Amino acid sequence: MNDCNKTNDGNLGTSNPDVELFMTIIVNIGNVLSILYNVPQMWRTYKLKKADDISSYFLWMRLSSGIIWSIYCIYYRMWNVIISWTTTIISTTQILYYKYYPSPLAQRQLVEEDEQQEGRQEQVFEMSEKNKNDIYYYQNGIIQQLN
Repeated sequence: MNDCNKTNDGNLGTSNPDVELFMTIIVNIGNVLSILYNVPQMWRTYKLKKADDISSYFLWMRLSSGIIWSIYCIYYRMWNVIISWTTTIISTTQILYYKYYPSPLAQRQLVEEDEQQEGRQEQVFEMSEKNKNDIYYYQNGIIQQLN
């Protein structure tokens, strides 16, 4: 850190104990929230054994960010903050694992979902009606126009 953050006695931060206490409380609340916000996604991913609906770019950027912030926190000995970044790294690694290595059951479910989606598209086309302008309608929405 630069010298502008040092007080007259050479210590970092403020010398006001009330501010120090407030900042400690704030950082601890932030750490708890950082840990807790990972839990629902980790649980869902573990339960489904897949993470195909989560962006790979998001996950890799999140992992990179967590590693960089962890290095920063270790260098400045910010041990209370390193806990939340470690949790982020662990949760992101778990989600990435299931993204690239879904369970066989999850893979079968993905194939079944794709087949069901194709079946729904065919069913919609069969149930639609053609008007005099060769426009197909289904539930008041345009499905397809034939030339």
